[in-house]
Amino acid sequence: MTAKNILWSLAALCLGSAYAMAQDIPFTSDMQKADALVRAGRYWDTNALLTAATFAPDGSVKDKMLFQYWSQFTPFVTNEVDPIVYDRAGRFGAPDPSWATRIAAAEPRDAIAEIVARAKTTRIVILNEAHYSPRDRAFAWQVARALRPLGYDVLAAEAFGNNPESPGGPTPAERLAQDRIVRRSLGMYTLDPVFANYVRGALALGYRPIGYEQTAAQQTPEGGVPEREQAQAENVMAFLRAHPTARLLIHVGHGHVLEGGAKKPEYAMMAQRLKQMSGIDPLTIDQTRLSELASNARPALQVAAPRLHGKPVVFFEGDRPMILGSAEDSVDLQIVHPPRRYVKGRPDWPANLGGRPRAIPRDLLPQRGARLIQVFAADASDDTVPLDQVLVEAGKPVPVLMVPNVPIRFVTQGNGAMVAGSSK
Repeated sequence: MTAKNILWSLAALCLGSAYAMAQDIPFTSDMQKADALVRAGRYWDTNALLTAATFAPDGSVKDKMLFQYWSQFTPFVTNEVDPIVYDRAGRFGAPDPSWATRIAAAEPRDAIAEIVARAKTTRIVILNEAHYSPRDRAFAWQVARALRPLGYDVLAAEAFGNNPESPGGPTPAERLAQDRIVRRSLGMYTLDPVFANYVRGALALGYRPIGYEQTAAQQTPEGGVPEREQAQAENVMAFLRAHPTARLLIHVGHGHVLEGGAKKPEYAMMAQRLKQMSGIDPLTIDQTRLSELASNARPALQVAAPRLHGKPVVFFEGDRPMILGSAEDSVDLQIVHPPRRYVKGRPDWPANLGGRPRAIPRDLLPQRGARLIQVFAADASDDTVPLDQVLVEAGKPVPVLMVPNVPIRFVTQGNGAMVAGSSK
C-alpha cells in the first residue's frame, strides 16, 4: 500500500467518514518527507519531523491530518501513545452508557478458545487492527499461532505491498514469500517492529504471506473507497480460486472486517464483498472499538476489567457474542483486551511475541537528551525492520528490549549521532 493510500483510507475508515474519496485527502510535503525518511530506516528523524509538524508548543494539535499520520507512526518507536494525547485531539465521541450496562450483565469467555472453536467451521478468518495500536498486532500473532493446527496456512495482509517494486519484478509480498525477510519496503504498517515480528513468527510456523491490496492497475481517479473494497475482495477471491484448499487468516485495518451492515451496496466493505463472491461465511473479528485508547470505550472497559483475569475475552449475552458500537450485526466476535500493564518501562503485551527481556548496554545509553536504541539480528541486512526498538531518555529509568534468543547487533539514532554495536 502506498503512503497516500494509507492516509486516505485511514481518514475514510477510522474517523467515521466511511466513504471519503481519495482525492479529498491532502498529501502534504511533511507526510512525503516522513515517508521517505522512515523507508530509509530513519525512525528518529521521522518521529521528530512528524511531532514538530503536528503539535503546537502548548501540545495542542495544529494539523489533524498530520495527527493521523503521527498517531500511526509514533507507536513504532514507543509501542503506545498516551491516551491523553488522543483525548486532546478530540479523536473519539461521547461514550454510550448502555455499553457498561451490557458488559456488566454479559458472560466473559476466553477469546482465543472462542476463535479456535468457530474457525473450525470456515476457511477464512478476518481480524482487524487499529493502525495506531501495535497491541492489536501482538494479539494477531496469538490468533495466527492458535489457527495453525487447524490447517490455516495463508496470512493475507492489507499491509503487504501488492505492486511490483520494478517492472516485471515481484511485489513486496511475493519477495517476502521468496526470501522470508521483513524489509522496510514490505509496507508502511510493517515498518512497526511488532508487526514485523508477527510476520516473522507466522513465517516460522509455515504461513504463506500474500498481498491483496488494490493495485495501481485497479485504481481509477474517481474510484475511491468502494473501488478499493471491491479490488481487495477480487484479489482475495482470485487466490481462493487458485488454491481451493487453502485456509486464510486475513489481517485488515478497521472497517474492512465488516461483513454486513452497509446501507447501500456501494458502501459494502471488503469482508462483505468477499462473503458474497465466495459463498464462504468468514469468521470476522473486531478488536478496535473497545480500546483503552478510545475515550468513549473507557467507562465500559472499567466495568469489564475485573472480569478479564489478564486475558482477552469475548463477552456473551446468552448464547450470542456481544457486539457493541457500529460493528453490531456486522462482525461475529468482538475482543475486549485486559487493561494495559507496564513492566520495566514497557507494556506487558510485547512478551506475547516470544521475545525475552534484554538490557541495553550501558555504553549505548544517552548522556543527555534522548536516543532511539534499535536491535537487529546480527546477520540482518541494512534494509530489514528492527527486532525491537525503544526510546531512552537520559536521567530516566531505562526500559528493556524484547528480543529472541539469537545473536544481535545494536544501532542507535538520535542525539545528533548514529552509533552501532553488536552482541553475540
